[in-house]
Amino acid sequence: MVSNNYIRVGRMIRIIRGPRANKVGVIVDIIDANRVLVENPEDGKMWRHVQNLKNVEPLKFNVPISRNATTKQVAAALTDKKSLEKYAATKTAKKIAAQDALANSTDFERYQLRVAKRSRAHWARKIFDENDSKAPVSFHKKLLKKLQKTSAKVDKKDGAKKRISKAQARSKARLAKKAVKK
Repeated sequence: MVSNNYIRVGRMIRIIRGPRANKVGVIVDIIDANRVLVENPEDGKMWRHVQNLKNVEPLKFNVPISRNATTKQVAAALTDKKSLEKYAATKTAKKIAAQDALANSTDFERYQLRVAKRSRAHWARKIFDENDSKAPVSFHKKLLKKLQKTSAKVDKKDGAKKRISKAQARSKARLAKKAVKK
């Protein structure tokens, strides 16, 4: 699928690499075919600076500003359209926020997360096993049910009944010999 998020003044972008990685800004001016002037007055680390186009990802959000707009105009346009809130609701922004939260967490917080995941997995398995015992859902339970059904059909035949009775007689005889030896 072709992206229609063209580079133009007012387009919101996400920085891919570098010290401002995963920060969001607005294109204020296009310098040449490879560089743009980017700013986000809401973020303290995204003052007006030049970014290479190889290092930015254009987003689907736009802000109505003119070329070389002032910081106040950019801030007003961002608040009017609520573009930063809309971006924060996207899957990409949520994934980046989760990665940042994990990277900034302490040992104890990571331990708590690991314990919570184990507990959730335990209860999920327990609930699944209860449901699986009522009505077979898993592969091995379905296979077992199928094998029991086919063995019940085979066991009803006369030849199978004779073989089963002979095997039972042999096992009884073996048990009787062991009891005599003791």
